[in-house]
This record gives sequence, structure tokens and C-alpha cells, in this order.
Amino acid sequence: MSNLGKTIRNLRLKNRLSQAALADLINIPSQSKISAWESDQSLPDVFEAQRLSQVFGVSLDELLKNSIKQ
Repeated sequence: MSNLGKTIRNLRLKNRLSQAALADLINIPSQSKISAWESDQSLPDVFEAQRLSQVFGVSLDELLKNSIKQ
């Protein structure tokens, strides 16, 4: 799991949200996208990342911090 996938999962669990509830909050049609992000099968686009940061109450920088694989 990438750092971004871990971060999304940890913030989701910290906020006691299911994947389906998070999907509803950021206006995506299915929790399968959340699952794909958390398991590194895909990444959120810029707009989805912005909505995630708003839901979690963190800056976009904090959400993305250390998420780039080197």
C-alpha cells in the first residue's frame, strides 16, 4: 500500500467512516473507488483529492505528503 493509500485508509478509519459512507461524502457512485485507492490499484484525481481533504479536515498538502514513491 502506498503512503497515499495508507493515509486515506487511516483518515477514513479515524473518522469512523465505511468506504461506502466516504464515497457518499465525496460524491462518487461506489465505494469500489475508495477500495482501489486504498489498495493502490488507482489514485484519486485532483478534484477527488480536494474533496477528500475537505471531508477529513486536512490540507491537500497533508493528504498527499510523502505519497510519491521514489
